[in-house]
Amino acid sequence: MTPTTKSRGVFLADVLVNEAICDEHYRMILDLAAFPETAPGQFVQVMCRGDESTVEPRVLEWTDDALPKLTGAELTANEPMLRRPISLAGRRTHGGGRVELDLIYRVVGRGTRWLSTVTSGATMSLLGPLGNAFTIHPDRPHAAVIGGGVGIPPMLYLSEALAASGKHTVAFAGARTASMLPLRLLPAGTVETSGAPTHSVAEFAAFGVDTSVATDDGSLGLHGTVGAGFERWLDAEAIEPAALAVYTCGPEGLMRAIAEICGARGIACEVSLERTMACGMGTCQSCVCKTKAPTEQGWAYRLCCTDGPVFPAADVIWT
Repeated sequence: MTPTTKSRGVFLADVLVNEAICDEHYRMILDLAAFPETAPGQFVQVMCRGDESTVEPRVLEWTDDALPKLTGAELTANEPMLRRPISLAGRRTHGGGRVELDLIYRVVGRGTRWLSTVTSGATMSLLGPLGNAFTIHPDRPHAAVIGGGVGIPPMLYLSEALAASGKHTVAFAGARTASMLPLRLLPAGTVETSGAPTHSVAEFAAFGVDTSVATDDGSLGLHGTVGAGFERWLDAEAIEPAALAVYTCGPEGLMRAIAEICGARGIACEVSLERTMACGMGTCQSCVCKTKAPTEQGWAYRLCCTDGPVFPAADVIWT
């Protein structure tokens, strides 16, 4: 069941860990006194600057002959004003209701660059949980999770939920090069250049999931796209379409390729779309995506933050 967004709110979290895990990627573990129910596919909006709850409000005088002097760091020091959306990579609930959340993010701009400088013991502000969740089909015993780059983290959380539901799951992880794969390889594991899934990636192996790795430059695993490895696996396993559910997140080109493969074979597929989000709650209307709809033109815009980010692949109109 997808958690209701009515339980969302702003929460303060203590940073337990904020560590580099590969080139440009970091893992952050947050500790919260409490946090609403969550499910794989949902995300949080992270404030990438100091805790503004400790800042005392000020009154600025504005006269007819002089503009007010603005001194806030968000205006004078070019601090990020908008929160950054980050998918949940995992969750653990401890005694007394305390919650740990795992976030994996890539440094791509001013906000995430600031985030990478946060040290253990700092306090972060989170808005969430936001968005909908992946569907776990009770009548489909097999699952494939497919992630590229920062589309990999939500697949970790999903793999845990699929394992708890008794699904036989296989993971496919792609990156530009080996040094940008945000995962840990098992010392005794073997990553096959053929793209065949193996017991090789620690994060997926923890849930009994074998992984196929692909890199664009061939520095690790299959030389090529993660979609090519997925299609090879489909051909080799010959699983009945009605018995398999596919989930994917990552670059739009990857998700479109997976959606087309699944559509051609009659396999149920869900995609977690990525869009620039300002609010994460449907207010700013900035994260629209084009989907099929029973309208005169045959389509309608929907919001990634509230209608998604997870959509049936067959509903998405790829442009």
